Amino acid sequence: MRHYHLAQINVGRIRGPIDSGIMAEFVANLDPVNAVAEKSPGFLWRFQTEEGNATSVQIFDDPMQLLNFSVWESIETLSDFVYKSAHTPFLRRRFEWFEKFEKPYVAMWWVPAGYIPTVFEARDRLEFLQRHGETPVAFSFRKRFPAPDAPQSAAAAEPPFSYHDRKFAVQINSAGAHCTPETRFHYRQSGPRVWATYQGGDVRFGSLVAVTDASGGLDMRYHHVDPTGTLRTGTCQSRPEFVDGCLRLYETWRRTSDDLSGHSILEEIR
Repeated sequence: MRHYHLAQINVGRIRGPIDSGIMAEFVANLDPVNAVAEKSPGFLWRFQTEEGNATSVQIFDDPMQLLNFSVWESIETLSDFVYKSAHTPFLRRRFEWFEKFEKPYVAMWWVPAGYIPTVFEARDRLEFLQRHGETPVAFSFRKRFPAPDAPQSAAAAEPPFSYHDRKFAVQINSAGAHCTPETRFHYRQSGPRVWATYQGGDVRFGSLVAVTDASGGLDMRYHHVDPTGTLRTGTCQSRPEFVDGCLRLYETWRRTSDDLSGHSILEEIR
């Protein structure tokens, strides 16, 4: 049983209006290629309007930019569709219909099985990849990151390392976040239970509690007071990676107090 599935978004800037002659062959083959995807092993879901595609959806400032957004069982099943199916000849002809894209145009990330991300979350993941490169938050076929370990109960989890007495600083955060490079986190741990306090920058004071899984990932709940004295609360999923002997945390968070969401990267302070 898979506990995580793979979400992906890819985009492109078309060479002419979608109803123009230069796009005619591309449009004519949308339904057949989508049908191939839906019959492919590992396909789970794709984003579409009542017309059966997403060509009319605009979530970018550029109206000539199209998107494709879907969920698959694994990287391998998506790769087989992209590179080993009837879709592949059209991929090779991509530049007949799409301009060369100067930034990364494909982003993938892991989602809990059964969860369908919103198209705006997909856009945020792609933009995060474009700004910060390949990370567990968003990646591509060039640098693949494995799915997180299957969730375990707190009693069953055996952490591979300890967070106890580690300190972290924010390196990267999404717009609108209160945690900034001036914010400092101080972690404690007992068994699979983790807690921390944090303050600095736009955070007057905050604390969090979390449970770690067998890979060291954290499922956390947090709250803090912002500069206006308002209490902010939220949830966060954190994935650890050791870089030169220090921990780096790749985090996806959502403030439940105002439903703002984003991604951050924390680096251990030595």
